[in-house]
Amino acid sequence: MIKCSKFSGNVMMKLADLLREIYAVAQAGGSRAQCEVLARKAEDLSDMVGWAQGPIDPQGQWLERLSQLQDDLQERYRQTDDVTLVILNETLTRLGKAIARHDADLNCDQNAEDYGEDFS
Repeated sequence: MIKCSKFSGNVMMKLADLLREIYAVAQAGGSRAQCEVLARKAEDLSDMVGWAQGPIDPQGQWLERLSQLQDDLQERYRQTDDVTLVILNETLTRLGKAIARHDADLNCDQNAEDYGEDFS
């Protein structure tokens, strides 16, 4: 495992806080404004992911948690028909893809270094 830089740690801390806030909305509901703020935070975090120098989710735990939150948001949507939950769910999809792509790119870079090759 590659040791995470301070920036990677920042991304993970922000991710933990964001997921905690989204979990509360998925369980108890939230206002349209609250969902929009959380969606913006998820978008901002998606943009930051590429700057992390180390892997964000080497064991896949964050992506599993994102997936579970999406299931919870879908269930809440079925109960309320609140369209902002769909928007929040879509931003979680983009965040998950950004994390997976970042970690996969790091893994490819690491494998290239292992063989003494530079495929950049």
